Amino acid sequence: MNQLSAEALEVLKRLCAAYAAQPFDEGKEERWRPTTLCRAEQKLAMSELRRAGLLTARHKILGEKLYQIPVEQLLVLEQEFFPYQPKFIEGYSVNLSMEAGAGLAVDLFRALLFMAREGLPLTAKGIIHKKNLNRLAAQLSFQEEHLLGLSMGTPSNEMDALSAALVVDIMLCLGLITRLKTGYRLDKDMLGSWLQLPETRMTDILYGIVIHRFGSIGPADQHFRYLISSNAFVSEKWTVLPELLDWMADMNLTGTVSRKELEQSSLNWLRCLTGFGWCELGSTPEGIQCFRWTAAKPKLMYSSESFPDSVAEHSNDQFIVQPDFEVLIPPDVLYTVRWVLAECAELLQTDTMWSFRLTREMLVHASERGMPPEEAIAWIKDHALGGLPSVVELSLEQWGKSIGRTSLSEVILLTCQTEEDGGAIAAHPRLQESLKRIGPLHFLVSPESVEQMRKELSLAELAPSRMIGGREEEVDAEWTSFHQEAETEQALYSLPVLNPELRLLDRGNPFLNLPVISPEQEEDILLGGENVPQIWSKEWRHYHSSTAQKVMEQGLKWGIKVRFSLKDQMLDFIPSRIKGNPWKVEGHLLYNDGETVEEIELAPEDWKEMKLVIPKRRRNSSSAEASDYGMIEKSTEFGRTLT
Repeated sequence: MNQLSAEALEVLKRLCAAYAAQPFDEGKEERWRPTTLCRAEQKLAMSELRRAGLLTARHKILGEKLYQIPVEQLLVLEQEFFPYQPKFIEGYSVNLSMEAGAGLAVDLFRALLFMAREGLPLTAKGIIHKKNLNRLAAQLSFQEEHLLGLSMGTPSNEMDALSAALVVDIMLCLGLITRLKTGYRLDKDMLGSWLQLPETRMTDILYGIVIHRFGSIGPADQHFRYLISSNAFVSEKWTVLPELLDWMADMNLTGTVSRKELEQSSLNWLRCLTGFGWCELGSTPEGIQCFRWTAAKPKLMYSSESFPDSVAEHSNDQFIVQPDFEVLIPPDVLYTVRWVLAECAELLQTDTMWSFRLTREMLVHASERGMPPEEAIAWIKDHALGGLPSVVELSLEQWGKSIGRTSLSEVILLTCQTEEDGGAIAAHPRLQESLKRIGPLHFLVSPESVEQMRKELSLAELAPSRMIGGREEEVDAEWTSFHQEAETEQALYSLPVLNPELRLLDRGNPFLNLPVISPEQEEDILLGGENVPQIWSKEWRHYHSSTAQKVMEQGLKWGIKVRFSLKDQMLDFIPSRIKGNPWKVEGHLLYNDGETVEEIELAPEDWKEMKLVIPKRRRNSSSAEASDYGMIEKSTEFGRTLT
């Protein structure tokens, strides 16, 4: 930012105020051009911004051009151009109207547990069963009331469980689940990396997803979201909402949105943050709306690459086991430890101090998911701060002795239509280990042998249908365990690049799918190629009225300034319209103080000498050589291309 010219900074400030990070069509920037800049100078300023990475250009399908300020730059630009210092409420109480939820990281943990235990199968139409969405929604602390009025797309048949649809969408964005043909499954590697993160970093990543995925794309709403994300808004201090909205209006950040609309959309957003555990809503005794960030206020991050290498700093793997079988989890315990504990203990509450309860039923579930009782008990003892109470240890050992004494195995029944086929299959030399004949027409097949059996029977022209029991195989819940690697450092978590088609809520930005026009690919053609006398820009001359009109028309056509002597001064003039016979010109007269601009109409007899002013190329460099702006000419003709 320090290397940008003053002209580029002013253009950027105006575009940011008008559009925030919303794409806008080429040509609309003209509406926000500073009165001291001609069209060509603004075009050069925008080229400078593009080279600095503060403005992106893309081609639309029919060749039109779209511009956008990159969303990852928006927070910095808000703080640079529109710094707001809130006035915190002090001296009297605030009536709390909506308290903070448990936290989105906590709700996500509950959702992941649900996925591991029950799965999320899809219907034949490729959508999640509504009953599963409703059961998932029941696990979450944020509900529909927190999401009212948010700008997000969702399949109509899933509107009744919007909170569940939202958390599934977040899991997809994080790469924690993958979609298969018949349902969603956890991605063990991504889940392991995610659970290694401290909760504060989880929260930062989640906030980055939420602020981009679920907020309105309108510039005024974007400004509001990023303004309150700044460090100026201190946690646990109340801020009056109307005062902030008044300031936004004074700074021209509200655009065409009415005050009532902006207040409502701002409250909608704050309700969402409240549901996610990050804000609280209240009102003064006079009924004025106010809000405050909780102690869990997230830091706006755009990529986990910004995180330090050590992800497990200040973390703990010890919990407290009480004689009544309750397990208390200190706040700094890693989520990996909580996940393993959730295999063999019932999750009771997720407040500041989480609590579980050890039960025989959960010990049975752990055994069924690949964690035998002896392993579960040993793991609990290793992580119990101060050891296990004797009554708990004795009960766990007694429960463990009664688990796993009998077992059930799942098999698939292969049925033949004729005994002849049955005999051929029974005699097949490569299927002896895969099948067990239990009758003339029937064989038992273990699930792990199904694909090998299909291959061999297909070669023998006896291939069975892909359907099993009249339906295709469903994706069942599959527990992902980390009890043998809970203390092993996982790979650093990194946000994946997700295929927009796999997102549950359709809020993909179509702008991102358009081809980028890099500054190197596009030359700024500032001037036309017509053969214009070089003397018009090289020398001061007093011209006849007809020639002066041609010079002025050329300046208007190219969008550049005309410099002439007027009022005993040498002043620059930006023509905007030529009219009449005898002719006159309308435009903006720029005085030498650099601030005074006068909208004026002039006749050719009002000035003396004149010449065209070719704009200078500005370069993004702090070197003295690059800061010495000069004209760069690529041809001997005046109608040349500037580089």
